[in-house]
Amino acid sequence: MEHMVRKADWEDFMAVGRVSPNIRHEILESWKRSGRRPVSQMTCAPILGDEDLARQRAMARRLRRGAQAALNRAGRLLNKSGDIFLLCDGSGVVLDAVGDSCTLERAGENHLHLGGQWSEEAIGTNAIGTAIHLGVPVMIREAEHYCEAIQRWNCAATPVREPGTGRLLGVVDISWPGDMAQTNAAALSSALALQVETELTRMVSREREALMEHLHLRRLRRGNEPMLIMDRSGADVFSTQDFARFCEDDAALSWLRGQIPDLIDQSPERIAEALSDCVHGTDLEVIEKEGEAIGVMIALRRRKAQATDVGAELARIGQVGEVTARLCAQAQKLAGTMIPILIEGETGTGKTYLAEAIHRASGQAEGPFELIDCAELTEAGLREHIAADRFGTGGGVLCLNSPGAALPVVQKLLLTVLERAEARGTRIISMSMRTLYDEMQKDAFRSDLYYRIAGVRLQIPPLRERPEEIAPLLRQLVQRHGARQDGREIRFTSGAMAALESYTWPGNLREMDNLIAALDALSPTGLIDDRTLPPEFRQRSRGDRADTLREVERAEILGAVAAEDGNLSRAARRLGIARSTLYLKLDSYGIARPQKA
Repeated sequence: MEHMVRKADWEDFMAVGRVSPNIRHEILESWKRSGRRPVSQMTCAPILGDEDLARQRAMARRLRRGAQAALNRAGRLLNKSGDIFLLCDGSGVVLDAVGDSCTLERAGENHLHLGGQWSEEAIGTNAIGTAIHLGVPVMIREAEHYCEAIQRWNCAATPVREPGTGRLLGVVDISWPGDMAQTNAAALSSALALQVETELTRMVSREREALMEHLHLRRLRRGNEPMLIMDRSGADVFSTQDFARFCEDDAALSWLRGQIPDLIDQSPERIAEALSDCVHGTDLEVIEKEGEAIGVMIALRRRKAQATDVGAELARIGQVGEVTARLCAQAQKLAGTMIPILIEGETGTGKTYLAEAIHRASGQAEGPFELIDCAELTEAGLREHIAADRFGTGGGVLCLNSPGAALPVVQKLLLTVLERAEARGTRIISMSMRTLYDEMQKDAFRSDLYYRIAGVRLQIPPLRERPEEIAPLLRQLVQRHGARQDGREIRFTSGAMAALESYTWPGNLREMDNLIAALDALSPTGLIDDRTLPPEFRQRSRGDRADTLREVERAEILGAVAAEDGNLSRAARRLGIARSTLYLKLDSYGIARPQKA
């Protein structure tokens, strides 16, 4: 059973520093902190003036709103109980106080009421200030208070934390006179704090819904521009793939995420001023609801993207290998022309991705990217669209998906759509899984439509025909997936990478992207070995393994060095061996040390 600190224990500590076994460790440490400040003779807590208190309450308006139901409940529950309920902000200032009227009146003598400042720095050891300092629930009884005049009170305080970030927002405190018995104060304090946090979580959910509504309205007005929306905690609510590809300033984004929680309760104007130009090449908008900030949206500036970043996008895509580099070099040259482009390739090879990249690199980047699924078109529906003049009016790119799947009568009507679009300066790009030239030769596709859309053909080979690009593409997709999600990038052992490189990838990039998402969701650590892969990958890799342990080890070392781009320190960590050991093994296998080492 825990001993109670007696008045004599406190007097001995204050007089000669003697520590009684009755003193709890957390109380002793708090007394030591308090002893370094000139607070021992204080009889009441410092108190804020009316203007300062109003400012403090305004800054904590969201905490107060989240605590309103708890305050109302506690006001009824504690009436004539001898207890009072105090809601304090993160600096220990009392924002609201309800409960027993007689106790509230008595508490005023020590400023245990509105505006009282109950941090440890201000008034020494007390439940509110010590709970803030430790970040955990605390009960302080009578002589455990550092200031003698405050020892007439018992207090139980519980921190209130912000959902998502865990940042301390304030404290819920139950206080009662020292001469009155109370056994449930700590439980009541914790229950009320939980009620406040639950309501704050609901508020965050409603705010995130409002942010998505704002997004939909924005996209109706401005189209699918690259953008990122973050909530009050700095967490992503929505991010376009375009934004993840173009915005490479990870340090600036991390700084922005860290600043948002500290600024979000200030005025939208103040937030915008503090965060403006923090991420180069973007526009920042503070999203409001009923005059209060609830999140931040940053959008890439299209003109700057067209002049600089977009030109680099096709080059980045081409970095995966020689085949893709040639394809992207052709696409970059064609982007500056108005020649209709036909992109052909198997399902999942990235036809839409390439078409969008060409659009962003073209002179039509300011206009929309309109995608028409030709397989879904009907004669009646297309005639209605033509009559209403709904296609190709924005001067951007009109992209036909699977025109070979359109009915013959629809193919004829598409000629009218294309003629009107081109007359307005709209770029034509088409995508097909079939080889449309062969379809035309078999009279399965109209020749006049073919020559209208196939000014030049770009063919994307399937992954099985470019196995040397599998590993670079995996790394690129892993990085993009990490940027879209929580920032975690999964890693592959050399055995897993060997299995992935030997796989035929019938679903191409789409299959690869789906696999990465599944592995990320299912892996607790993010490190993927061959046993973690689906059965079709493991079965294939089993027949490709080296026949001897020495060959297996050599393959593991080569795979680790390749996976870490030649960095031998990281390769050694991946293999679980010392760097000096890795040097010896490289020499024994006749493997040259990379220049990056």
